[in-house]
Amino acid sequence: MKQQAEKAKNITLYLPESFEWIILKSGLIEGKDLQKILEEPEKYIDSGEFFSWERYFTKLLVNMTEETYLKYRKAHLNKAYLHDKNKRQILKSIEGIVL
Repeated sequence: MKQQAEKAKNITLYLPESFEWIILKSGLIEGKDLQKILEEPEKYIDSGEFFSWERYFTKLLVNMTEETYLKYRKAHLNKAYLHDKNKRQILKSIEGIVL
C-alpha cells in the first residue's frame, strides 16, 4: 500500500483515531475541554475503562450530542451529519481533502 501511495500523486493516507474523533475535531460539536481532550487524549482516556481510543471518542460524542439535533449513535448515522453544511465542515477537518 505504501509503495502504491508513493507512486501516485493523488493518494493521501489519513489514519485518524476514529470516525467519531473526526466529527469531534471538525468543530461541529462544541464542549468544555473538548479541544484539550483532542490535543492530549492520553491524559483523559482511562485504559482500564476503555479498550480503545475509538470507544472513548464514541462515548464522548454520544454524551456530548445526547440532547441535540446531532445526537450520535454508532449503529445508525444521524442524517443531520449528512446535511451539506455539516458534511463540508467534517470533511474540511480531514487533512489532505480538497473540497
